[in-house]
Amino acid sequence: MIPRVPYDPPIPQELKIATDAEGLEVIGIASPAGSPERERDYVEWILRGFHGSMEYLRRHASMKYRPEALLPGCRSVIVVGVNYYRRTTTEDGPRPSNGRVARYAWGRDYHKVLGSMLRRVARSLHDGRASENYRVFVDSGPLAERFFAERAGAAFVAKNTLAVTSRFGSWFVIGEILSARTFDVEERARTAAGAGVHGGCPRGCSRCIDVCPTGALLGPYQIDASKCISYLTIEHKGAIPVELRRKMGGWVFGCDLCQEVCPLNVRAEVTTIPDFTNSIAGERIRLDEILALETDAEFTQRFAGSPVMRAGRRGLIRNACIAAANLDRYDLLETLRRLAHNPDDLIAEHARWAVDELNSRS
Repeated sequence: MIPRVPYDPPIPQELKIATDAEGLEVIGIASPAGSPERERDYVEWILRGFHGSMEYLRRHASMKYRPEALLPGCRSVIVVGVNYYRRTTTEDGPRPSNGRVARYAWGRDYHKVLGSMLRRVARSLHDGRASENYRVFVDSGPLAERFFAERAGAAFVAKNTLAVTSRFGSWFVIGEILSARTFDVEERARTAAGAGVHGGCPRGCSRCIDVCPTGALLGPYQIDASKCISYLTIEHKGAIPVELRRKMGGWVFGCDLCQEVCPLNVRAEVTTIPDFTNSIAGERIRLDEILALETDAEFTQRFAGSPVMRAGRRGLIRNACIAAANLDRYDLLETLRRLAHNPDDLIAEHARWAVDELNSRS
């Protein structure tokens, strides 16, 4: 479990002032030294095909645990995070009829929000120095973020493979500043990282593994990303395997199931960041609204600034077809029949599947 008092790793005053000014809530500093053992495990994970169609993970594998490959002369990895948690509502009724969206994507794209914060912090820490002395990443590079967050004493990796901090549980997003500067707290932070300062998963707990409908969590600390609903609805651009479609429920972008059942999220607190509290996609998206998107311009107008943009119009319609069948949306049958003749083969194939599914039940 998590400790009674949340833990904050030691950081120099200069960094604290800069991060406090931006409202950053999770901060730690790690050594850039890699881990040959973790690197071997990652290569094995790739070889087993668990990365699915995310070929960039395979291409960048050699840089995963080597910050110096991303910033020559790197001496410090500054890990930061911000809370994005928001409570769900019951506006969709006891039986959901609209597409669910993972909490991190309800508001403005965290890549933009956290990225802007980090660039301002980086400039203040490297004032008067060339920008070649630092690099900023927010889920935009090959770095093993959770590994370095753990080493920095900012979090630990839980059985569902997500980073967990004693203050926010897993409801936070991570970014990094790679710096050519050396900070004097590295050793203390690294020592704290291995001392269970943020707690740990309860012995015998398997809630996250049990709740995963597609079997993506193979066991404690093991994930087959190619079966994860978040991967299927966002990263995967092709047809979703037929055997997984019925298991995806009403999710149209991402998935929060393993976080919603996790006892480590007992301290979840609502974010105060306006960019996250002001909804763009929102908690649920009307399926008829998604299925009616005929052009990329319409899609952009509706979701500009939202992480949902990553799925693309055709990907979101693909997801909505599956959700419509899983949520028994018989009222959308005519729309789905029309989409079954769409010139886009991806959309047409998933619409046909949804029509067949609904017809078989009726």
